[in-house]
Amino acid sequence: MRRPNRLSAGRGLLFLCFLFFSAMPARAADDAVSVLYAALRPAGDNWVLDAALDVRLNHTQEEALKKGIPLNFLTEVKLERIRPWWINEDLAAIARSGRLNYSPLTRRYQLETTEGFKAYDTLPEALAELGRSENWVIVPGRTLKPGNVYLAALRLRLDVGQLSKPLQINALASGKWEAESDWYEWEVTP
Repeated sequence: MRRPNRLSAGRGLLFLCFLFFSAMPARAADDAVSVLYAALRPAGDNWVLDAALDVRLNHTQEEALKKGIPLNFLTEVKLERIRPWWINEDLAAIARSGRLNYSPLTRRYQLETTEGFKAYDTLPEALAELGRSENWVIVPGRTLKPGNVYLAALRLRLDVGQLSKPLQINALASGKWEAESDWYEWEVTP
């Protein structure tokens, strides 16, 4: 009578793990979106955000854009008060959107944000503007009290929920539609 071989069972488990991880979408070594700088500063009666993000599209996203598929991006900001002996207090969680289009007729990239509509000759110019935030009011000035420490977080991501349904399924099945930064966090002390 043969006894089960423990070594072959271990190899089988290792093979299953290999199959599982090889089926997962690969993430690029360099992120598609990275935060260059971000600062929350007082301006009049409010605290405003100044930030710059480096946004890059992969080949699939660029081709979709050139074929007339608009790409919607969300810039998200969170602010919370750090409490050492309790959970942090949420003060703000806001987002704003940017819609990037390409017009084959004019051969220009169009960016629509809450500030308005602008057209650019090149994709890098449009992406640079998409990643720029200046004087974005986050919280009223009296919300942040001197002596407290606050934690601000920022990210920008491609909103795949705004894609057409067939593309949403493709986005879930492959990593070709991933474009998002990790949460960039920093402390703010008034």
